[in-house]
Amino acid sequence: MESIAIAPKERKELIRMMKREVKPSRRLRMHIALLASDGRSPSEISGVLFCSRTTVYAVVGRFLREGRTAFDDRRRRGPRPLLSEEAHERVERLLKEDAPASHGWLRSRWSCKLICLQLLRERLASASRETLRRALHRLGFRWRRPRPVAPEKDSEEQIEQKRARLEDVLQMTEEAGSFFQDETKLETNPKVGFCWMRKGKQKPLRTPGTNHKVWISGALNFATGRFHWVLGERRNDQLFIRLLDHLRKTYRRHKQLHLAVDNDSSHISKRVRKYVEDSGGRVNLHSLPSWSPESNPVELVWWSLHEAVSRNHECAGLDDLVELAEEYLEERQPFELKLGEVYGRLERPPP
Repeated sequence: MESIAIAPKERKELIRMMKREVKPSRRLRMHIALLASDGRSPSEISGVLFCSRTTVYAVVGRFLREGRTAFDDRRRRGPRPLLSEEAHERVERLLKEDAPASHGWLRSRWSCKLICLQLLRERLASASRETLRRALHRLGFRWRRPRPVAPEKDSEEQIEQKRARLEDVLQMTEEAGSFFQDETKLETNPKVGFCWMRKGKQKPLRTPGTNHKVWISGALNFATGRFHWVLGERRNDQLFIRLLDHLRKTYRRHKQLHLAVDNDSSHISKRVRKYVEDSGGRVNLHSLPSWSPESNPVELVWWSLHEAVSRNHECAGLDDLVELAEEYLEERQPFELKLGEVYGRLERPPP
């Protein structure tokens, strides 16, 4: 084997590159070149790096001829790929831009078989599903769940509507009986959360055979921080009306009660509208902006409740979980919450 001579400065740079290299094949070739420059024999190098002597001879020969480019992978030998560059580009466009329905397929998403049929229809390639699956992996595609996103809210009409609702709620907080309302649910099937456990061992979390749940409808008195809630089996208008009855009995001295609520159907049903009309102006509902949980301080109450109680809980039944949750809410009274930054931006001119 021919000897390799590497200058000290170049050797130091090559060692730094080898330590940072993430591709095993390139890192192996760099290591072989460094050991060969130290005068190690092919047998010693192959024994240390667990590779063949043929690999050592090939890497040293390429390094003498090509220099650092010898560390790069060569083109794979074998038959020509079944999918041409044009087919690869077409597959990328199909997955990024087009939907199957736009090409006449009665499908909502592209599968390997469907892409094969589309390429065959366009006379670009005739390949199997497995060939296409390997090509998709080479192109960087993976079969994963998409991330749901909220609809676009950048239209001028939606911005103006959101601003008007926030200003109405902000003005509502100046009244004596102003509340923020929202719902959440507790389940015997615990929410999974982070916890401390030993390295290499995963803590088991017991789950019930049948999952039971209960809904909590709560209202936060923005002036005092007092939190009120009622329980129900379902999230519907009956649960919301029960909360309104509870507030009216608790705050009998208040001539008017103002509640900021989201746009859930349980808050705007016919039964709720009739209840508000029959109250004679004592109950007033103010709509929060759509898709805007940051505008409701009660979301922080629910977050703290789930972090402290429902995550990784080991309650035997629903009654024990409800009792633990109610004790936590009573212990935290009163809640000291402030309006979010979304209200602070109202002082600025609308975008």
